[in-house]
Parts: sequence; C-alpha cells; structure tokens
Amino acid sequence: MTTLLLILALALTFLAASLTGYLWLPRLMEAMSVRGMSTRWVTAEEVPSSIFRLVFPIVDRMASLFERLELRRYRANVTRQLRRAGVDQVFSVNHFLAMKALTAVFVPIGAAQILSPLTTVPGFLAAAVASAWIPDWLLSELRQAREAALLRALPASVDVMSLSVEAGLEFLTAMRRLVEKGRIGPLREELATILNDVRLGKTRQEALKGFADRVELPEVSSFVSVLVQADMLGASIGTVLQTQAERMRVERFQRAERAGARATQKILVPMILFIFPAVLIVIIGPVLLQFIYGGY
Repeated sequence: MTTLLLILALALTFLAASLTGYLWLPRLMEAMSVRGMSTRWVTAEEVPSSIFRLVFPIVDRMASLFERLELRRYRANVTRQLRRAGVDQVFSVNHFLAMKALTAVFVPIGAAQILSPLTTVPGFLAAAVASAWIPDWLLSELRQAREAALLRALPASVDVMSLSVEAGLEFLTAMRRLVEKGRIGPLREELATILNDVRLGKTRQEALKGFADRVELPEVSSFVSVLVQADMLGASIGTVLQTQAERMRVERFQRAERAGARATQKILVPMILFIFPAVLIVIIGPVLLQFIYGGY
C-alpha cells in the first residue's frame, strides 16, 4: 500500500510539473527577447525536446547561480553540443548546469524511496553522480536525432534545389523557396539560417561554411566544400547539386545497410542470454529428467 501511494504521489508531482512547464511556454520567447537572445524559433512550441521545454522555467531561474563558474573548456564543449542539438538559442551552458544540478538532487531522492541501497550515504552519492549525467545523455540523444533527421531530408532537398536551379532560379532564390514551402525540420532551420547570414552581409561561401561548422557532419562538410569550390570556379550549380543528390542517396542506402548489419550483431546478445537457454531447456530438459529418474 505504501509503495502504491508513493508511486501515485510521484505521478501527481510529475503531472503538476508538466502542467507548470507547458503553461510557461507562451512566455518563453518573450523572456528570451527581454534578455536580448537571438533565436531561430518562431514559437516556443517548436523547441525540439519536450523535456528541455518542461524544465526551462525552473532552470531559467537557477541559471544565474552558475554564471561565476569558469570551466572554459567544459563550457566550450557544451556550447558546441547544444549548437549541434539545435537548442543553443534556448538553452545556455548555465541552463544546462542547472539542469544537471536538479537531476543530481531529485532523481536520487525519488529513487531512494524505492531502492533501499540508495538510502545510504555512499549509495546516494553514487546515484547523484550518475544522475548528473542524465542531461548529457538527453542532449546526446537529441543531437543524434537531429542529425539523423537532417541527413534524411538532405538528398530530397538537394534534388528540389537542383530542379529549381535548372528551371532558371538563382541558387539562393531556390533555397528560399525550399525554406518557404519545405517541411519543418532541422534542415529547413539551417537553410533559413544560411539565408539570414547572407541577408546580414556574409558572402554565400561564408554562410555555407557556417552551416558546415554548426552541423559538424562529414556528409554536410563534403557537400558544402563541393558547393564552395563550384562557386569559386564558376561551375554550373545545377549540375553540381544533381551530382551531390545522387551521391547522397547512395550514401543513405549504405548507411541503411550498415544499420542493418549492426542490428544483426546486436540481436545476438538477447538471443544468447534469453532465447538459447530456453531452447536448450526445452530440448535437453526431458532428456535430463529421463536420465535422472531412469537411474533410480
């Protein structure tokens, strides 16, 4: 009965925190504009992670507590990861540190109510250290999901730009049409950022290189380097885009093959641990029972 009440209390607490976070969503962009933060998001609901949206009202009030921490190398690394995950305009390093502090305190407290070893000081400290890495894991998962979505959308988008350029549109105009009519996603946001950079005075080559620096994917870096080289040599952008789209489709097929090969290897672990023992018991079990009882 006590365990049931504890689970019910934790569920109600989570529900209350969720409602509080989502009630604050309309004020998120206003708060960022007051702090003078530039943002690529049109509305707060477009922040790609519901967990980051949920904890933002709390960590936003705690972020100022971590401003005095130097940690230059760590801050540079986290800033890079936040940028690759697409939340750098919403979450700063101070917000991330505040989130780590919250998980390091409250996750062990909640887990200690269920797991008795965590009620001891060593167990609680070990759980706190492990829980402090939860935001890093969430950020890594968010980054990988964003990069996968970007790579999935890139070949088709390059195809569309290639057709538009061959139809007579200028490269940036074709990109603008794709941003206006394309599907909402990480690639559309990055293309919009390229257009904004050009509008603010950067050259096309600088804006494209900034795209490669933000994403840090080999496929994107190769694509950008080919475009920059074609722009410098005066080659036909339409032909280059068509060639790159074909190459990207081949690479996507190769990535799918590699993912299938990795899945085949990963499935061996549950088969060895769970399926093979059950099969052996079913096959050898009757023989062993007959041998044991037949010997009497």
